[in-house]
Parts: sequence; C-alpha cells; structure tokens
Amino acid sequence: MAEPSRPDICIVGAGALGIALAQHARALGAAVLLVDRGIAEPGDATEQSLRLASLQASAARAHAIRGAGQFGINSGAAKISMRAVQERAHGIGRSSAPLTSRDSLTALGIDVVRGETRFADPNSLLIGDMQYRPRSIILATGAIPVVPTIPGLDQIDFFTPDTILDNTRKLTHLLVLGDDEPAYVLAQAASRLGAEVTLVPQGRALTSYDRESADILLDTLRAEGVRILDGSAVTEIVPRTQGIGAVVSLPDGEVTALDLSHVLVATGRVSDLSGLDIEVARWKPQHAHYAAGGLGETTNRRIRVVGPAAGITQWQHGLRHGKAVIEAIVLGRASHAVPPSPKLVMTDPPLAQIGQLPATDAKLRPGHHLYRESFVENAQARASGQGGGLAKLVINAKGQIVGAALVGPAAPELAAVLAVAMERGIPVSDLASLSLPSPSLFELLVRMGQRHKAGQAPSAWAQRIGSLRRSLRI
Repeated sequence: MAEPSRPDICIVGAGALGIALAQHARALGAAVLLVDRGIAEPGDATEQSLRLASLQASAARAHAIRGAGQFGINSGAAKISMRAVQERAHGIGRSSAPLTSRDSLTALGIDVVRGETRFADPNSLLIGDMQYRPRSIILATGAIPVVPTIPGLDQIDFFTPDTILDNTRKLTHLLVLGDDEPAYVLAQAASRLGAEVTLVPQGRALTSYDRESADILLDTLRAEGVRILDGSAVTEIVPRTQGIGAVVSLPDGEVTALDLSHVLVATGRVSDLSGLDIEVARWKPQHAHYAAGGLGETTNRRIRVVGPAAGITQWQHGLRHGKAVIEAIVLGRASHAVPPSPKLVMTDPPLAQIGQLPATDAKLRPGHHLYRESFVENAQARASGQGGGLAKLVINAKGQIVGAALVGPAAPELAAVLAVAMERGIPVSDLASLSLPSPSLFELLVRMGQRHKAGQAPSAWAQRIGSLRRSLRI
C-alpha cells in the first residue's frame, strides 16, 4: 500500500457521496485517503436522506388516517406531535452512523483524516499541519443552499431544506419559496403534518420536467391542500412583530399579500469549496461549476470534481457519475459510459423523468412513437387507492426507449428499469415478455411493450416463412 502521505486517491469531503466513493475506490484496490474537513458537508450529511424519508413516512401516515374512509375504515383527525415526529427521524438517521463511522471505514482499509483542508500547491493538500501529495484528488464537497436576493429576506430567520429537518414546532402557515425538487417534497410533508402551505416557485413550476406529468403532480398536491401559485414570484418579505408578510407578483400582473408564520427557501444549491484556496491549485470554474470534462476533469489534471462541484445535485446522478470518475482513475477507464439517470421529485406520488420528451406530440421526430398508460387502468394502482398518474414512453425508429416520464406510485423503480433498458439498447417490445405477478405496477411497462410490438409489421423474411408454413400446412 502507498504511504499515507502519498495515497492513490484523496477524496475531500466525508459526506454521504465522499464515503460511498471512498468505499468504491477501495473495493477496486486503490489506496484511499478520505478527508473530513471538520464540518458537515452541507446537503450531503449521511443522515439527511434518512431523516427526510422518516419525516415523509410520518406525514404519509397522517394523510392515510384522514383518507381511510375510501377503504371502508372509519377515519378521524390525526393527532400530530412534531417533537415525536422529529425524534423518530433523528433516531432513523442515527441508525446509519455505525456503517459510516471512522472505525468502519478504517476496517475497510480507508485512511480517514480530519482537519482544516486547503491546497498547499497545485499538487498537494495541507490537512491540519500535515501535507499530502496524492496521485489524484477528488473533491466531493457538499452544496450550500442558494439564497435569492429578495428585499426583507435577510431580516427574518428562514428555513432551508437542511435546517427545517430540525424543526420541532408546529408550522401554522409555511411559505415554500423555490422550484427545487425538495421544495415540493417538503411542502407536501408540511401540509400532511397539519400546516397551511403556500408554494411560490419563482416562475413556472417544474419547468425541466414533462409538462403533462408535472401538471398531474401539481394537481395532486393542490388536491391535498397545498396552495401552488404557479408562474408567480415573491418580490418582498415584510418582517413583523408577530408573523411574517410576503408580497407575491402573480402571472396576470396582479399583486397579492400573504400572512405567514415561517418561510422555507428551496431555490437550489451551489458547491461549497470555501476555505480550500482553490486559486493556489491553478484551476478555474467552468461556466456555473468546476468540471471541464464529462468525468469530472478540471484544468488541473490531478484534480477531479464530483457531485455539486460538477454541476450534479441529485444524489443518484452524483453517485453514478462519481463511481465512473473513480473507475477512470483506478482502471484507466470507466467500466460503462455514464448513462442517463432519472430525475426525481420524491413526493407521493413521485415524479420521474429520464431522457428527453418533446414539448408536444406534434414535435416527435420522424419514426418516433409516444405511448401513454394511465395508472387508473392498472389493477394494483386502483387496489391501493393510487390510480391517479401517467406513464409516457418515447420510442425511436429502432424500437428503443429514448425518453420517459412517470408520475405515480413506484415511479422511481419503474424509471430505474427503463434506465437499464436505455443503457443497454433493449427494445421496448422486449418488455412485453416480462413475467410478473398479478396485479403489478410493472404491468404498465408490459402493456406499452405489447402495444409497440402489435404495431410493428412482420419482417419480409418472417412473412415468407409464414407463407411457406401455410402452404405446407405446418
């Protein structure tokens, strides 16, 4: 093994992404140094995703109690203790700590050092009072929330997607400001836990998603009581002795005022490279982030970036890309090209999208086809009371999937199957032969595969064989 001061790979950032990539690099045989900068990597804490999932689960239970009547069960008001909800979330989050502790990582052969970290020169890092000269440096730092410039916002204490997970007080009227995916997740959770919620996306909502699918999700949230001012923007925050005021500009040019108790800002994240003295490393940002190549390359050949520093904020994208970066360094090339990964909004129901979809059906490329399946036609979705939703596939002239959008139960899992099919070039007609239990949500994919298969004329060769068999009466 390389000397600790000369590891093969030094990963800066001991958040969830950095730890996962250190484990991957060590599994490939590399000598790995993982640097804990002495601060929690913002937006990348190992416990955060579990705490959010626990919060959503509690919110879902409260929502289920209110809606139990549709299943023939007497329903009533849910009695919610935010302190108990958050205590459970913290407990669930802490359950991951033993798997990512320093002792566990050391047992895997990963050297872990902790201390203030900065570049000493273009080829080495100073960590505490020790200097390290790794063969390759990967920056897997977290991302801090973007705070928009809105008059009055800096005069109030507002939540971010990180800090709201520590709130144990009841929220009377929460303004969710922003269009980031967590904005919709947290708006729904807060509403289900008893708060009045107004979401202002600062423009059109979910513009990077298929419009038809996004509108279904927005309508679902509205039906649950979330007020969504699509196309609107908060122009001013008004601090008050009691509560908070907000001025909102509506799409028609009118202005409305809101009376609030709390504000959550969820307008995206930017990479946090504070304190690293990156100017000493002689590399510069590329556009809005720091990557100059598809595998995290920078203008310094020893340094690569992953996650937010590479312009990737969704966890599943960052992990897949980061592993490809590790493989490129250790093996000389990534084991697979970085495939398209689904974008996700983890509401209930979730929204998933992969690849590209046309703005309208009329804009389909020649030879392409679009198939739709409604979740209301799926027996499993109806039985579980989740019949609202849609699955869309765009198929090219070769019968391969080039884009998909899904909003409905198990949308992330369905999108994951489609991602594999896209990566491997599997024709959509092959989905028609999947053997599934019945009922199953995956029958949506089977039905679309069957529809595509039924619409394809047999090849000339198949027609000749069929004609010959008929003439011979086989």
